[in-house]
Amino acid sequence: MLEKPNKLRVALISGGVIGAVSGIPGISLINCCCCAGVWLGGLLAMYLYKQQFAEGMPPLESSDALILGLMSGVVGAFVSTVLSVLILVVLGPVEAEFLRSIFEKVLDRLAEEGNLPGDMLDQLKEQLEQSIKDSAQVSGILGGLFITLIVYPIFAMLGALLGYAFFRPKTPPQTTPAQ
Repeated sequence: MLEKPNKLRVALISGGVIGAVSGIPGISLINCCCCAGVWLGGLLAMYLYKQQFAEGMPPLESSDALILGLMSGVVGAFVSTVLSVLILVVLGPVEAEFLRSIFEKVLDRLAEEGNLPGDMLDQLKEQLEQSIKDSAQVSGILGGLFITLIVYPIFAMLGALLGYAFFRPKTPPQTTPAQ
């Protein structure tokens, strides 16, 4: 009986996709919808892994999905962090500036409508500026890595389990002969 395919190659590919989707500004907005990019990375991992199976190999199991999701999520967290740092170094805080402009417009509109007191508006803007500065520091980058090392494997495992449900071989129900 043959052994199951190696999971490392698949985890590196799908983790790279997770990292790219999460680390590139603009595209990373996909993750605003329940980490959809990370789910898709886990789903991709199961698809690629299933493609490597041949006749005579042990069957695909849910534990394969969990392991692949975990590995892909960890790789994705590191790739995302490295990409974010590279983009921060080359282009500056592009995504932070975009989000700042959106939040400032929302805050200004709330203040104009009277839903936000003026002194609170100033406090919120100061906190926004401070969080943007903190995110570009080493502690902010390491904090982001720590969070993604928790969140990405969880959602990648969920995506891989979803992929397992889609891609596992369908076996017909066993019928017992009538006695």
